[in-house]
Amino acid sequence: MAVGCSLSSISYTPHLHWIICFPPHTQPTGPLFFWAYVFYLSKVLEFVDTLLIILSGSTGRLSFLHVYHHATVVVMCYLWLWTSQSLFPVALVTNASVHVLMYGYYLLCALGIRPRWKRVVTDCQIVQFMFSFAVSGWMLYLHFFGSGCSGIWGWCFNAGFNASLLYLFVDFHAKSYKKKREGGGGQTQIDESKIQ
Repeated sequence: MAVGCSLSSISYTPHLHWIICFPPHTQPTGPLFFWAYVFYLSKVLEFVDTLLIILSGSTGRLSFLHVYHHATVVVMCYLWLWTSQSLFPVALVTNASVHVLMYGYYLLCALGIRPRWKRVVTDCQIVQFMFSFAVSGWMLYLHFFGSGCSGIWGWCFNAGFNASLLYLFVDFHAKSYKKKREGGGGQTQIDESKIQ
């Protein structure tokens, strides 16, 4: 999805700023929206995974962050499509790239290899949210001082959701790595199922 959306962005967009700010009334068609739809379907699949964990009675594996993220990201991706939301190509590429790193980590753990870079996964997730706010500044500039951007109301939902996720991930990061920061010795044990 990250590669497909990146290639579509490079080859499909008439101007670089177009991936930041779709012209008003952009129709949700073409290669970029194809990748947005595939991304949306992948988030539905992730939510089904969460639902299966709940139905199996293994709710101890779930945290508020996990359930909230998986339930709400489906709505966010739907809004990308429904509102032809500006900025979604950047969000899709960064989020899909972070997930490649995260699932690569989980694959190695499943193979019995415990990489030492677990913290990098959480750090990348936090940087992703901060980057989205920085790029949102550019989009808002183009919206208010240009001809407008498509899907601004969808972006408002997305900005609020990203702000809440940034808070939750920073809080998770602070709690998870507190022992190591304080010099408590040894590795801090973290339950990987709690941070998806």
